[in-house]
Amino acid sequence: MIEKIYSTLDTFEEIKLHNGLNILLADITKKSTDKDTRNGLGKTTFVEIIHFLFGGSCTNNSVFKLPMFKNHFFIMDYRLDNTKFIVKRRGFDSNYVYVCCEKGSKYESFFGKQERKMKVADWNEFLGDSLFNLDKKDTRIIENIKFRTLFPYFARKAADGGFLEASRYYKNQKVFPTQIALTYLLGLDTNLSIDQKNLEEKKKEIADLKKVLKTDAYKEIVNEGINLDTEITILEEKANNLKKELENFQVHPKYKDIEVEASSYAKQISDLSNKNFIDRQIITDLKEASKNEENISDINIKDLYEEVKVKLPDALVKTFSDSKIFHKKLISNRKNYLSSELNKYEKLVNERVALIEKLSIEQSKRMEILNTHGALEQYSLLQTELNELVNKIITYKNQQKLIISIREEEANLKIAEQKLIIEITKSLEEHTKTKQKAILLVEEASKSLYNSAAQLNIGQTKNGRYDIEMVSRNQGSTGINSMLIYCFDMMMIQMSSYLGRKMDVLIHDSALYDPVDERQIAEALRFGKEKSLEKRFQYIITLNSDDLPESVAREVKNNILSKVLTDSDESGSLLGVYY
Repeated sequence: MIEKIYSTLDTFEEIKLHNGLNILLADITKKSTDKDTRNGLGKTTFVEIIHFLFGGSCTNNSVFKLPMFKNHFFIMDYRLDNTKFIVKRRGFDSNYVYVCCEKGSKYESFFGKQERKMKVADWNEFLGDSLFNLDKKDTRIIENIKFRTLFPYFARKAADGGFLEASRYYKNQKVFPTQIALTYLLGLDTNLSIDQKNLEEKKKEIADLKKVLKTDAYKEIVNEGINLDTEITILEEKANNLKKELENFQVHPKYKDIEVEASSYAKQISDLSNKNFIDRQIITDLKEASKNEENISDINIKDLYEEVKVKLPDALVKTFSDSKIFHKKLISNRKNYLSSELNKYEKLVNERVALIEKLSIEQSKRMEILNTHGALEQYSLLQTELNELVNKIITYKNQQKLIISIREEEANLKIAEQKLIIEITKSLEEHTKTKQKAILLVEEASKSLYNSAAQLNIGQTKNGRYDIEMVSRNQGSTGINSMLIYCFDMMMIQMSSYLGRKMDVLIHDSALYDPVDERQIAEALRFGKEKSLEKRFQYIITLNSDDLPESVAREVKNNILSKVLTDSDESGSLLGVYY
């Protein structure tokens, strides 16, 4: 129970609270005009202060970070297990909270005898354990539920969308964190809610993977349209052949030099062979010419002489005998020349043949090396080709593995989903007593209102997950959503006691009552006052004075806090100063 809220800020007037119903009223003064407003007097800030002291976040935009407030402590006297705690926190070092517990209490061993400065996270852990029985040894629960995921159900904030839906205290609150929190607060099997959340997360992962498989970028990588089994088989065969080739590959350190030498020998042999071809043609011609010289003596020299004699002057024509001698000498010289040329070319050819034979032997030696060895560059190229094949095989196998794992996971998830549906069904049957208790508490609160507006449904959705929702019996009623939240929260605070937990504070901002008609507000206040005393919990509300029905004003007169917010001047606001 919260006993007192105060501050080191001089303008802040302490607010004392008591058991049962507590009403922080915002009143209109005689000096107020139609232009004055009670919005901004501090009703919402009051709820923010309570959140702040109960370990809520403190952003840079928080009122507690404003220069005029950041160095001032906001303080709460809080009683737990008949032990008084003094809790202090300020915006200057908002990551810390200062806690002092009553001397001689069982908590002194934890907090010490002096005021303890501790991290907000540690304070929240203590509150989770003390108020909601969150056992930090239960890692699965602690990973999914924190004090700050439960407390806002008991202190909703309008700015967060806390009065939009009974099952949520935050506008964008996701389904599965909501179900996990509600099953815990209602005493159902929270582990099944966690299983359901994990199952949905896996389903989302599979869906995301399937989306990736359909992207153009991925299709380019894996060559869409190929048969992976076939392609992997073919590529593995190529890779195996390359491996064998590399295993038998011998690298010669002077492979390049030998390759150049072999090429040089081949060129020389080719040049020599070309020259021999030409010279052999010459030899053939020389032999043919020599053969013709043997028959040239048969020429009729006499007729030739007579013909020359007739045509040439007498002084130039020699005697026939002289001509005959000259002719014979000419033929002899011709034969000697042809014989000499023939010998020369035959000798050249033979020399070349011998050289070709010698060069061929050397070339053969080098070719044998080249045939049995390879260059390092060739080996590297083969190795690179093998690496590319292996990488491609790995890529295809990974894709194949991914596709198979997706299929298997989808099948496993379907099986797990069906099992979970059965387990939740059984669990709801096993928790019938707890479920009925919650339903009847809502029914009791609903009946206290003049038209019995609300009803709690606890069951399963079509896909089997927990389905916890408030429904209205009278959709046309004014402020019906507010009354659904009212009944739900009244059920929640009573379930806390029923489940052996020590959370005993319920706070409602005036935003809850804004759309509600006067008769419902009156009945809600009566029920809240009666039930909070009966069940020993503290019900704190902020309310505008003109929203307080006359029919119930006398009944709750003693429940109105001594500090009344007014709009006369800044001293009438909660913080006592405008900002």
